[in-house]
Amino acid sequence: MFTLPGGTMIDDANQEGHQVIPVLLLFRWASLAPALIVGLLSPAAAPLTGWVLLALAAITAVISLRHRSLNRRLQQTPWLLVIDLALSAIAIALTGGVVSAFYFHALSPILAAAFFFKIRGGLVTALAFTPLYISAVLFAQRQPIAQPIVAVPSSIELYLGLTQLFTVYLIAVTFGYSARLLETLRRQTGRLVKASQHLAQSNMELEHMNQQLHLVQSLTLSLQSAVEPVEMQKVLLNGLVKEMGYRSAAVALSDSEAALVSWMRRQRNDEIQNAFRDDAFDLRRAKESPLEQAVRTRRLVPADAQTPPTGDRMLDQWLGFERAYVVAPLHLRGNWIGVLLVETDEAEAPAESKLTPLALIVNHASVALGSLRLCIERTQRLAAEEVRNRIAADIHDSVSQHLFGLAYGLNACNQLLEQQPEATAQVKAQLADLEPLAFAALHQMRSAILGLAPGGLDSRRLVAGLRKHMASLCIGRTITFDVQVTPAFDRWPLSLRHELLLIAQEGVANIARHASACYARLAIEERNGGVVVHIEDDGVGFDPAQAAIVDGVGLDGIRRRVERLGGHFDHETQPGEGVRLHIEIPLHHTGVSA
Repeated sequence: MFTLPGGTMIDDANQEGHQVIPVLLLFRWASLAPALIVGLLSPAAAPLTGWVLLALAAITAVISLRHRSLNRRLQQTPWLLVIDLALSAIAIALTGGVVSAFYFHALSPILAAAFFFKIRGGLVTALAFTPLYISAVLFAQRQPIAQPIVAVPSSIELYLGLTQLFTVYLIAVTFGYSARLLETLRRQTGRLVKASQHLAQSNMELEHMNQQLHLVQSLTLSLQSAVEPVEMQKVLLNGLVKEMGYRSAAVALSDSEAALVSWMRRQRNDEIQNAFRDDAFDLRRAKESPLEQAVRTRRLVPADAQTPPTGDRMLDQWLGFERAYVVAPLHLRGNWIGVLLVETDEAEAPAESKLTPLALIVNHASVALGSLRLCIERTQRLAAEEVRNRIAADIHDSVSQHLFGLAYGLNACNQLLEQQPEATAQVKAQLADLEPLAFAALHQMRSAILGLAPGGLDSRRLVAGLRKHMASLCIGRTITFDVQVTPAFDRWPLSLRHELLLIAQEGVANIARHASACYARLAIEERNGGVVVHIEDDGVGFDPAQAAIVDGVGLDGIRRRVERLGGHFDHETQPGEGVRLHIEIPLHHTGVSA
């Protein structure tokens, strides 16, 4: 590396040399043209001029062929230009001095110094050439070897010599300054290119980050719209693999005993797979694993493919991670919600700077899953409390009253038998009156027990409960009982389902006690934004004119319940033609949209 006075670095010129050298070589060859013309026009000067021309042409040819290596050597040793200057001065001294045809050839090293080494390099070269040029001119005047082309007076020779020296310095300054401007322009262009590349890289990073934030927002909205943990897990896995581009992802939820359950996994170009086995995974089996570390520290833990995620062979095989992965714990308000495992496309564990988008998703997923769990637990507590309150109210309002009436009637029968042992007919009549109270208490208790069954009251349990209720009331008799309940029953409010259960049980009890039927049918449907209940039998029926009397034995209770729900109750019957009950209850009255 060479530095001229002023600190100009030769390395900078090396980058421009590949573009400047062809121009300098072209000028060097063109500067030999005047000598060729002189040799043709002046036969007297032709022999010596021709030999000098051949020598300089040979040197120029060598420079043209070896210009790359000579250029590198020139960058390291700029004083090599002195040799070129000396050769040019000798050519001028041998061919006439100020009228030499090789003056333009002497400008070639000046141009090279100005281009490569800027103003100071050009001036240093011009200063070095000045004594050589003066010596060559004086030598040509005192010892002329070749006859000049034209005779020039001494005053004109002095003028030409000064003009030529001035031209040397003018070229050194002009082309040196131009080279300096070009270098400054090149440096500024380089800075602009670097700045442009930096801005482009920053723009790509910002665009990538913006895309990831949009994906995080979209995934967050999808998580918020999910209403079940399983649905939320599927949304999370699809977003991580399909939208975020991860190789695979797995998620599991924690239960009350700090074990991981509900395992789900999604791989690229594959569907979601459910739990790898039925039993829960105890976290104590994952000691000193990335899974245990993430749950314990509540931080994202990256790991390479050689590190087993859980320490459990079966679970690790089911996960099937072949690249680096990240284990992320899901926490909300100090409560452990679950764990998320994400496989990347990298061989090494990703740096923490690349985990920001995943950390955002983990935070949103923790809030969504945790909030949904809290809502479910709160709903379950409220539902259990509602069931307890309803059962307590039912027992107090119906079962307790029926049992009180039954106990009061039995006590009266005992007293009557003690006072009048012969009054058996009257006691039988009293006991017959007490029978409906016993059946009413029975089906009230059955409805309460059915409401307490695990999983709540659904259409399947309703059908089974009504069949069992009919069978218990018709012991010793054969009756075909057809029950049809719409699947929409399961999504109706629990209070409405309970009322429909009580209505159906009272209808079944009426058929069993009074109809003497061989066939009965009960259907619960959803139609025109409401609930429609049909109850019919092929029993004895009754006279519509005696409806007020019949209401007292069961229909009146059904009517009151239907009216309390804002519905409509109607019945059709004739003696010997059975009974058909038609009930309509609007769903909007119960707070449900159809």
